[in-house]
Amino acid sequence: MSWLNRIAAPFRGLPRSVYIQATATLINNMGGMAKLFLPLYFREYFNLSYAHIGWLMGVYGLGLLGGSYLGGLLSDRYDSRWIAKLMLLASGVLTLLLAAPLPIWAYVPLLLAVGTSDGAFRPANMRLVLEPVRPEQRAVAQGVYRIAFNLGVSAAGISGGLLAALGYHYVFVAQGIAALLACGWLQWAWREMPCLNSGLAASKASSPDMATGSPWQDRAFLLFVAGQLVILTVFDQMYGTLGLFLREHYRLSPSWLGYLFTLNGLMVVTLQVAIANRVSHWGLLRSSMLGVLCMGGSFTLLNAGQHAGWAIAMMVVLTLGELLISPTWTTIIMQHTEQRQRGRYLGIYSAVWSGRTLYAPTVGAFSYAIWGASVTWWLCGLLALITCALHRPALRQMLAPAN
Repeated sequence: MSWLNRIAAPFRGLPRSVYIQATATLINNMGGMAKLFLPLYFREYFNLSYAHIGWLMGVYGLGLLGGSYLGGLLSDRYDSRWIAKLMLLASGVLTLLLAAPLPIWAYVPLLLAVGTSDGAFRPANMRLVLEPVRPEQRAVAQGVYRIAFNLGVSAAGISGGLLAALGYHYVFVAQGIAALLACGWLQWAWREMPCLNSGLAASKASSPDMATGSPWQDRAFLLFVAGQLVILTVFDQMYGTLGLFLREHYRLSPSWLGYLFTLNGLMVVTLQVAIANRVSHWGLLRSSMLGVLCMGGSFTLLNAGQHAGWAIAMMVVLTLGELLISPTWTTIIMQHTEQRQRGRYLGIYSAVWSGRTLYAPTVGAFSYAIWGASVTWWLCGLLALITCALHRPALRQMLAPAN
């Protein structure tokens, strides 16, 4: 049974709050496919042009971006548990409204509100997962969260497809119910547990001059965010230009894209905690650099040939980069914000992850259309090198001991 002990070792000692929030994440994401089917819904029910559909989805992305920062801002002032529950409640009710027979103009404020509530949940949820954990266990806690997230999305992929065959309205109802169930779970699970973080208390514990703790005056962090914006442009191509490339150049059926995403999910579920448990030993700076290089370099493998094996190799390397970056970056942010406005930092960090949907698809499609696939994949490698150049000095400063 020694192998079982080795597997269980990283999970020992994690606070109950980690598993409470991971369970909420799992439940919420089990119904999380509504946004995937919205473009099809608008096309088939309203016969909208692709441009109008893109504009409507951009409204949701704008809400996601603003909501992420808002959620972080609120978590600096109020109990993150209440923020998480309130945003899940709002998301559930608003998503249920998507199934109502509404005029097309009503979807503009509705999608903005849904995006805002979805985005605001993320930094509060992340704070509840990571803040109560000892610094040396934060990467593992992030790994547990990532496993829950991916298991939920995997389940939603199956259920969403089945429900969409019956009608897109059923998908919206399923996601709304999932968000409400996650809210109910948090209400029940937190009923007897003390407050873990109070924004007001955190503010008092911070530097007397709160401006010194502002992320907008933190040059190292802003340089890190600039690099994050660059490499996430690369990462997002797996959701856009990759599918076009596999179809047009590799002559693969659309099902192959599903196979690759399944591979991505299986790797996350099986390897995330093990890798997260090692990043501190490997070094946070080294892990971040390697993750960025894997993420950018993965796409260059597509230029090596036209066999499906290269697509599989690309997804393996890309996922390894994702597995390294996710726990490493969150650990760095948590370590850097010990005496700072942590909610705002997490809000900006989450907003960049969410906000990539506003610019990355456009950048990728422009490059693909103007310069072609081969140049686009080489540019992905170049952007990884640019990110490393931005991140190296920024992370050195962020990881330096406080004076």
